[in-house]
Amino acid sequence: MICPICAAVGEFRRVDAREMMFGWREVFSYAECPHCGSLHLLTVPADLGRFYPRQYYSLAAPARPKRKGTGVRGQFARWLLASRSGIAERASRLLVRKYPFLRWLRLCSASTKAAVLDVGCGSGGLLYRMRRWGFSNLRGVDPFTGNTVREPGLVVERAELAQVEATFDVIMFNHVLEHVADPLATLTLARAKLRPGGAILVRIPVAGSHLAQRFGANWFNLDAPRHLAIPSRRGMTILAERAGLDLVHAEYDGDEKSIIMSERYARDVPMIAPEMDLDRQGRRAKVRLARQLNRTGDGDLGVFVLRRPSAAPAPDGETCARNGTLLSREQTPPSGPAGESLLGRSQVEAEAAQSPRTPR
Repeated sequence: MICPICAAVGEFRRVDAREMMFGWREVFSYAECPHCGSLHLLTVPADLGRFYPRQYYSLAAPARPKRKGTGVRGQFARWLLASRSGIAERASRLLVRKYPFLRWLRLCSASTKAAVLDVGCGSGGLLYRMRRWGFSNLRGVDPFTGNTVREPGLVVERAELAQVEATFDVIMFNHVLEHVADPLATLTLARAKLRPGGAILVRIPVAGSHLAQRFGANWFNLDAPRHLAIPSRRGMTILAERAGLDLVHAEYDGDEKSIIMSERYARDVPMIAPEMDLDRQGRRAKVRLARQLNRTGDGDLGVFVLRRPSAAPAPDGETCARNGTLLSREQTPPSGPAGESLLGRSQVEAEAAQSPRTPR
């Protein structure tokens, strides 16, 4: 068996997971790489499209905002992306839950005029929101979308990445790369469509993270069988290098939803079931835990920025970063087994539970 992330060969541990988003409970087997800790689906269903029904969240018709960011929103976005001040950096972090694209484009050193391609854009909801904030050169492709749009500054089409002939300043894979069977070929193709100085942004679940280990087969972001390959932190660095790219920045933005849903899956409650009441204190504890995991580089959702290598030799530590702190390849944090359960609460959970409440 060969790992599609790092190409290692060896004895892979098997993890059997159920489809729980819609509560169908069909079982699918994943293999965990002994070298990089990444996960991949052993057998891709022949009828994979069946697992993306009309009610799948990214395929719902988006609300189309009337205004296009010509006012205060557009001015604020231009300042946020252009400024290197500490105030702008803090603002982008504070707004990341509601307006994550502002943070992402800032990490890519892009402007509101940058040519942006959103691969796997669904119905284009993210692009509509971006346009409202003044982004004026947006394009999205998705082989399953039923929402085709051609408007000034915004194009959404039913297509694959390989069918796109233009080049871009930013290519985004927002919860998309884990849905493709060959992430190496996909990143290599995206690299060829980058303009000089451009960046690829990948937002993806992280195998071997704390929650992946804690919940194992019930980990919410495993999402069988829609997620075909999920890299670990180490795996993402190796995958980027194999595609001819440098991983220049990494940070983590997991939230309490993954904890809540993973606990529900462990109780055999699917995602679509009516939401069970969670007291305010319990939810806040999960929010604190998720934030603590992100701060320590162990969140279960990663945001990775990839660029073409520079012509000059890269200094030690340029190829990987954790929450803004550059790490050398030797310092890349190891990935633990994705299916092992932890006994009791970890130190980070205990610290999060005891930390002061964070204002929302």
